[in-house]
Amino acid sequence: MKISSFYQFLDESLSEALDRFHELLRKIPTHGFSEPVQLNIFIDGLRPRSKQLHDASAGGKIKLKTPEEAMELIENMAASDHTILRDQAYTPTNKSLLELTSQDAILAQNKLLAKTLETFTSTLSNLS
Repeated sequence: MKISSFYQFLDESLSEALDRFHELLRKIPTHGFSEPVQLNIFIDGLRPRSKQLHDASAGGKIKLKTPEEAMELIENMAASDHTILRDQAYTPTNKSLLELTSQDAILAQNKLLAKTLETFTSTLSNLS
């Protein structure tokens, strides 16, 4: 059964996972899982990082909270997670803050060229 084997996808936020889990429950209304069991299935299916964040937010193990407290915490976190709970590996780039893209470099060269041309035109006007 898809509900009992639920897991959070690698690129899936908490809110996306929660929505997908609720959709599974709606699709199979005769699943027979009580609310506490549903909650355990959902929590067990979360990626380790998401579980850690929930435990930290719960001030201990989220599974030690009442089902109502745990669900409220999960829903609150899901409402504000958008990108926070994505478990994508952070890959720092080698670019420095001062490094320019090629487009930025061309724009800077054009600006410098325009300023030089303006100065040259001004100088020629003064000679006349």
